[in-house]
Amino acid sequence: MTVVMTVAELLDAFRPVAEQMLRPDELRRARFWVSPHGDWELDHADDDVVDDSMSVAWKIMGNRGATRSLGVELYELPELLYGLADDLQDFIAESSFAWGELRPIPPLGQ
Repeated sequence: MTVVMTVAELLDAFRPVAEQMLRPDELRRARFWVSPHGDWELDHADDDVVDDSMSVAWKIMGNRGATRSLGVELYELPELLYGLADDLQDFIAESSFAWGELRPIPPLGQ
């Protein structure tokens, strides 16, 4: 199944996941955007349609990271959000602000 959504819709769907995985102080200092996979400096427009050449990128507490390519051609929305949460979980555990912490992935209605 292909997930068809805009950048704004994807970020709106992902935000509650990030809110549950990050502490309030981390969330306040977090920025999320959708970029071409491998080029975190670029930021797609909110009305761009998401495709497999994109990643969700973030900057949290001064640490930068991103997801693997989105896989919207392969997954339903809950599976897509789980993959994003899994990448965020790995990033948090390897970050300078939460080194070694394994933050739980919230239930995603799968």
